[in-house]
Amino acid sequence: MLLAIRSRCCGAVLISISIVVPVKTAFAQVDVPGGYRQLVPGLLSRSIFKGDAGGRTVEVIDLLVGARKASQELTAPGRAMLDVEAGEATLIVDGKSQQVRPGAVVALDSDQRIAVDNTGGERPFVARLIVLSPVRH
Repeated sequence: MLLAIRSRCCGAVLISISIVVPVKTAFAQVDVPGGYRQLVPGLLSRSIFKGDAGGRTVEVIDLLVGARKASQELTAPGRAMLDVEAGEATLIVDGKSQQVRPGAVVALDSDQRIAVDNTGGERPFVARLIVLSPVRH
């Protein structure tokens, strides 16, 4: 869908384009609502959405590392984007450290090793991992 809105004051035009991809199978709230489980020591997760779309499986996973805690390494389950939602921490990807804070989005390739060091954090580190992987038949 294409939507164009003209401003009354200066004549500027805001254009919005929406693309819809049909989702063949969707399982909203895969894990028990509010229920986190330990993915690796120091890192809790919950799968909030999983579905097949356009020859790919899309899974949305919430990640949580407590204040003053660090996680052990995990391996990215597929190509993914890590969207930081709360807290500031050090994200270690394949041994390379980077500071991340809310609003940061980090692209990850399949099989990259990821760890979160939140030992200096005053509040929990929360991120959303959006994983794209081929559909398994």
